[in-house]
Amino acid sequence: MGAQNSRLRPYCGPIHPDKLPAFGSFMHELVARYSVPPYNVKYWELWNEPDIDPSIFGYGDSIYGCWGDQSDSHYGGGYYAEMLKAAYPQIKAADPQAQVLVGGLLLDCDPRGSPSVCASLTPPHTDKPPKFLEGILLGGGGPYFDGVSFHAYDVYWGAFGQYKIPNWNTAWDTTGPTVIAKAGFVKSVLAAYGFSGKFLMNTETAILCGSCSNDAIFETTKAYYVAQAYAAALAQGLRANVWYSVLGWQNSGLLNSDLSSRPAYTAFQFARSELRDATFVREITEYDHVKGYEFQRGDRRIWVLWSLDGASHPINLPGVPLAIYHVDGTPIPPVGSLTVTLEPLYLEWNP
Repeated sequence: MGAQNSRLRPYCGPIHPDKLPAFGSFMHELVARYSVPPYNVKYWELWNEPDIDPSIFGYGDSIYGCWGDQSDSHYGGGYYAEMLKAAYPQIKAADPQAQVLVGGLLLDCDPRGSPSVCASLTPPHTDKPPKFLEGILLGGGGPYFDGVSFHAYDVYWGAFGQYKIPNWNTAWDTTGPTVIAKAGFVKSVLAAYGFSGKFLMNTETAILCGSCSNDAIFETTKAYYVAQAYAAALAQGLRANVWYSVLGWQNSGLLNSDLSSRPAYTAFQFARSELRDATFVREITEYDHVKGYEFQRGDRRIWVLWSLDGASHPINLPGVPLAIYHVDGTPIPPVGSLTVTLEPLYLEWNP
């Protein structure tokens, strides 16, 4: 993005109303110091996963979450709105170009539908945490942030190419990466309250597997997931899709501890080279059981295709592309027909 980001992680819990003016002054001084060289911080995410109740998730007095309130119909979002009203004007006064983000929302489950996905889980989850953002808007916080940051992970499901998140009814063979569902949910909430102009960032994404250390099948699946998640986030119009992290947690790393590359790092590099500065054109729907997106990058159209159901699908293309690449950037001789598998392929076309 050409600028650094910062997450503010103070103590656990909402700020007492009497302390909000002091907090606003603190933010003014903080932004004034770190928005200029050599720091150049331009994005400010206030808290991390604020839509968490520490008593439920067991975080206690920690750097995580802590605004969640089970006794409130919108889980404490209104308290967070009051903090934004105090902090946002002071941040903008210190740096008019600063971008203020609602702290990276966990979005525990999808509350939509009857019954909601939250209620259908075992054990059942409350549908209050995902209402945190709505609580911010109901509390008058809409004018006091520029964008919404959220987190969207997927969990490896024990077989080649497979992942899912039951809390969102998302899976490799039905919806694709969970970032699609979560971005759609956030957009729908913002639109319902007249704030559809806000930008979105996925500030934590990865595919996780706590027991997959040195698992070659998982590492290949991760490489495929990188390409899928990158393309899906770009198609959703996200301003950023941040992999968490380069060395990883629950084996999400792109690099090994000695900084040598894993397959996912090579896939990440190539996805960036193909899709950097690209704009989303359309979803490719003309091939059954094939997930695909079309992008425009300068004088090239870029297709990203993969099998949604895991089967191999021979398809006839509308012509012969200029180039075809494997997920790691290895070229494939251009042809007018090809077989689409779980491995994402990149196709380059003339405009």
